[in-house]
Amino acid sequence: MNPKPHPHPLAELVRIESDPAYRSLFCTELDAAIQDRFADRAAVVAEVQAAADRLRALLLHGEPGPST
Repeated sequence: MNPKPHPHPLAELVRIESDPAYRSLFCTELDAAIQDRFADRAAVVAEVQAAADRLRALLLHGEPGPST
């Protein structure tokens, strides 16, 4: 068995630059991935802020605070 040859390290970049249809697909998928990452980050920030609010309420007032 012969090992599979490795593609050139920049082969996909060359394809992105030279094939308009592939470039469009790549950019669409990249935009979607960036939006997903931003949404995930926003959700984590909201969770941390809610936890901080609950902890603050517990420490300041001895109350459990709002539950989410």
